[in-house]
Amino acid sequence: MKKVILALVMVLALMGVAMAQESINVGDLVQKLPGLKQGAGFSLIENEVNYLTTIELVNFKGFALEGGYNSKDKIVAVISADLINLKKLGCTVPILDLIDLRIGVYGGYGSINSQEIDNSEWDAGLSLTAISVKF
Repeated sequence: MKKVILALVMVLALMGVAMAQESINVGDLVQKLPGLKQGAGFSLIENEVNYLTTIELVNFKGFALEGGYNSKDKIVAVISADLINLKKLGCTVPILDLIDLRIGVYGGYGSINSQEIDNSEWDAGLSLTAISVKF
């Protein structure tokens, strides 16, 4: 096992050296980062409204797989679909073009707070993403 980890570290180090030789443009790196999606989720198990923060991992034909966390310190995965996207509809008002309504379902587990990992619980519910912010 130690040899596998050592080999993996060496490969990653060599990749880092090879990438360091190329010119790095910070603006290009920032453009490649996925945007943060802010929304609310209604837990069907706890019957509470939670705040969700996710990033889009995969997008295919209007459906997206997102990963993130909620306000109850749970790691969540969200499958969502486009409802309304004001930017795609041609809105150019600076604040309104951030509105991206997506409806979906989410499932989550546990506690990202490592002190309470033994008190982890499953969670599932409905989600509504309202704002998509990209830096």
